[in-house]
Amino acid sequence: MPPPEKVKNSRSLRFLGDVLDDPNLFHMNRRSVSKAFFWGIFIGLLPPVPVHTPAAATAALVTRANLPLTIAACWIANPITIPFIMYAFYHLGRLILNLEPAPDIEFTWAWLVHEFEVIWRPYLLGSLIGATGISTLAYFLSNYLWRLNVKRKWTARKNERLNSH
Repeated sequence: MPPPEKVKNSRSLRFLGDVLDDPNLFHMNRRSVSKAFFWGIFIGLLPPVPVHTPAAATAALVTRANLPLTIAACWIANPITIPFIMYAFYHLGRLILNLEPAPDIEFTWAWLVHEFEVIWRPYLLGSLIGATGISTLAYFLSNYLWRLNVKRKWTARKNERLNSH
């Protein structure tokens, strides 16, 4: 992660002013990390639009989540994973809407526009439900793992004190 001073002094971020002074934006604690995973993964799994990174950064600023981690988490959807995510979310939406799979898929703009009901409606529904579910799971899982790690460290510290006497 870049140092907070470098991010704060970036020319492209000067318009934010004092907003970047919030310590949670760069500090790793249980709450800021859990929120970062939620917002980064949620925004990253929404339909591919070219504004994932700015949207994730805005969500981090508004919710006081860890900014670099939120931006990194939104890259769960990248050129390699997007086709698999789209395929899975299309089928999730198709199952929820109880629709048959799209026949004769063509990769043309005219076909995509014409097949809104067959492709886009289930895909958008699947994206919203899938992104919400996966990001919520990531939030609680990161929170649980953080607590488990702290508990393990406290137990090790306690055992170390007992063994040293």
